[in-house]
Amino acid sequence: MDHGGGSKELGVNQGEVETARLVQRCLIEALKEIARRCNGVAVEQRGLFLAAGNHPYPGLVNSVLRTGEMDAAEVLARAETFFGELENQYELWTRKGVDEDLEKAAQDAGMRFAGEFSGMVMHEAPEVGDAPEGVDVRRVRDAADAREFAKVAAEAFRGEAPGAEEVVRAIFRDAESLLGEETAAFVARDHGKPASVAMTMMKEGVAWIGWVGTIPEMRGRGLGRLTTAAATRAGFALGGKFASLEATKMGLPVYRRLGYREIVRYRNYWSQEERER
Repeated sequence: MDHGGGSKELGVNQGEVETARLVQRCLIEALKEIARRCNGVAVEQRGLFLAAGNHPYPGLVNSVLRTGEMDAAEVLARAETFFGELENQYELWTRKGVDEDLEKAAQDAGMRFAGEFSGMVMHEAPEVGDAPEGVDVRRVRDAADAREFAKVAAEAFRGEAPGAEEVVRAIFRDAESLLGEETAAFVARDHGKPASVAMTMMKEGVAWIGWVGTIPEMRGRGLGRLTTAAATRAGFALGGKFASLEATKMGLPVYRRLGYREIVRYRNYWSQEERER
């Protein structure tokens, strides 16, 4: 069994094997980048990817993803050793049609179900569409714009879990992370108030779309659609073969309306909160 190989193991049809491989590599490279921005470390072992940031929060910055042939028990044992030494919690990514044994092992070990994500792709740039009156979407061009992006992202992700806001601010503490040649970030303002953000990074020749978020009081106005469309178009302009993102259930209808489609389904589990010190 090769968890990074054939169509059966990837849970897709034969014609989409290469796309699925690239989606997985794109996600891994994005997680590496997030760990790096948090002064962390990323390790690729035989069939296993581990990334850790300098914060104990499990989501976003402390991740485990099986990439090849490795027994489920060994995956969890290695993850516990790696993150235990750092005294961090971690998030385990499992894939539908691929990692049922790993998911069962996580459940048997008492790990907490954290959520479900859809790995989605789009092969052509979407239309941005008309913005509501008083709304404009601008690309991040300088340090002031980058600080604005970070502030909106932190506020948008604040409710995800305790510590999420702090983690987001750490990830975007350096303005250059949003100003690189292979990165494009956008902020939507509603009557001058920064309200929604999204960005793209080129990874493995794919435009990875991430950090799509809208502050709570501005949700339901279509701002996430506008920033996602702008980031996706920018990704194609940067040379992306296609665009890829990981969608929550809440974001799924927005991305589908833009033209994204699911290619892989993830179920994520968090390690137990308490560790022996």
